[in-house]
Amino acid sequence: MRKTDERKRDVRQQIWTRRKKRIRIAVYAVLAAAVVLATLNFKRILTSLFWDMETFRVKEVHITPYNARELITGFMEMQTGGNMLFLDTDGLREQILRIREVEDCRVRKVYPSTIEIEVTLRRPWVVAEYAGRSFFVDRSGKILAPPEDSSGLLRVSGVTLGKEEVEGEDAWKLDVLKELEKWYNFNNLQKYFGVESVNIVKPTEIVLKTAGDSRRITTIRDYLQEKFEQLRVVLEECEKKGVQWEYIDLRFENPVVKYGEENVEINGAE
Repeated sequence: MRKTDERKRDVRQQIWTRRKKRIRIAVYAVLAAAVVLATLNFKRILTSLFWDMETFRVKEVHITPYNARELITGFMEMQTGGNMLFLDTDGLREQILRIREVEDCRVRKVYPSTIEIEVTLRRPWVVAEYAGRSFFVDRSGKILAPPEDSSGLLRVSGVTLGKEEVEGEDAWKLDVLKELEKWYNFNNLQKYFGVESVNIVKPTEIVLKTAGDSRRITTIRDYLQEKFEQLRVVLEECEKKGVQWEYIDLRFENPVVKYGEENVEINGAE
């Protein structure tokens, strides 16, 4: 009889243990479902709690520089009055970068209610002559609206333009112009002549014309550092001797200089 009672207790204990296990599993399942549900609805819950809070309303928008304001005012009117917490700064930045005149920008939230936008505007770099018209192009090849003052901009021909920018097949010509600018300034050649225009005929024929007269310099796109060093030597020698030159050809191993009706070779490499 005693063994029977012990057996019954063991059976009841086993039943209760299995029941507790099932209850524990059920509780865990409910908790897990609650966590998943809360996670999935977190944004909705957060929105319902903070969306209408006046503290986080967008009340001020600071835009620098001043002349960028007219470009992005429309975007910011859409944001004014919205909630700072839910403002997508990356998305807003992408929208602003689609504006042709904008090169780069930074959008920052200043809590509780201010947005700061710093804009880098594209600036005309050269005037490209194409199809009988003049277009203002920045350093990346984008075509811009005419500036208020275009004096001093280099005039460039031989570059093909598309609807909004330099055609991809002519992108190398922008690199050539940057190299010309770099070595022209590096060698301080502006003290000898001012470049008014550049005509990129082909890689082996790039013509620089000086300002105010008919003098010109012809070079190639390769070895521009070496070519401009040679050019500096030639121009220094011409100035030292008081000689007026009309034409300098840098396409050969030694530059060829034309004085009047004669061609004279001057060794441009020391």
